[in-house]
Amino acid sequence: MAGILNLEQYLELLLGPKGDSAFDSDSHRRTAWHQHRAELLPLVDPGSRPWAWWQYDAPEPVLPREPQLAYLERCQLLSTQERMRLQYAGTYVGSHATRNP
Repeated sequence: MAGILNLEQYLELLLGPKGDSAFDSDSHRRTAWHQHRAELLPLVDPGSRPWAWWQYDAPEPVLPREPQLAYLERCQLLSTQERMRLQYAGTYVGSHATRNP
């Protein structure tokens, strides 16, 4: 598999497949994700992840009706930079269980 993605492959890793896959196989898609995740992760909003991250990197299943941000917080997967960006945007409160009184 070549190290360069075409537009359809790029979008599939970010958003998920729409109809037929842009990759020859799931194995090729997984390999492409692992090769390109560092450039794809910053393209999504803080507190979310690209489609391929959920398919190949998520450490455990999402609970029913669990928002992405809640999942990432529960699994302690938010980076310090993400937390700062979310606090600045006013969308992240943080866990009350770990806050000091």
